[in-house]
Amino acid sequence: MPDPSEGLVYAYHPRLGGAGVRLALEGEALEWLVGPREGRLRLADIARLTLRFQPAKFASASFEMEILGRDGSRLVAASASRTSLTAVRDQGQDYARFVRALHGALADACVPVECRGGYGRARWGLMVALGAAAALGLLVVVGFALWQGQWSTAGLIALLSAIVGWPTAETLVRNRPLRYQLAALPAHLLPG
Repeated sequence: MPDPSEGLVYAYHPRLGGAGVRLALEGEALEWLVGPREGRLRLADIARLTLRFQPAKFASASFEMEILGRDGSRLVAASASRTSLTAVRDQGQDYARFVRALHGALADACVPVECRGGYGRARWGLMVALGAAAALGLLVVVGFALWQGQWSTAGLIALLSAIVGWPTAETLVRNRPLRYQLAALPAHLLPG
């Protein structure tokens, strides 16, 4: 296996107590280990890469790369490892190095890969519509509370709306559907 300092090996734990994931670029293939299962996916057999931003879970946002093989196989790498019930270890620099190395290896091998960013159009559109409806509803509630002279209630609802609205808006902005080229990774979908 390659030396991790070269940025060609990446390992993380997606769930506390769950199986770890290890991905390694080895020549013309991506070797993977997920718990007790292991395999080898030739670079030429990678059909699609999808980069996403994952909203905060216990105050720690992360990034994710989904790798789909032409045979239907699916591998996922994320920029954070779960270390306890409420804590995660940020591995953003190592994750970004591995993502760039994989994209570079695919470009060098001239593999025709579909590169996507964010959510699918239908999911993203539904999230935007529901978010806008929720924001409008909360605005009406705050307005009604102000009209009734309930200043503290209006302030509390407005504060809680901002606390929930900010990460929701960031998720929608970062995960807008897009296509990109192997040599032009979208910076907003990588840590940094």
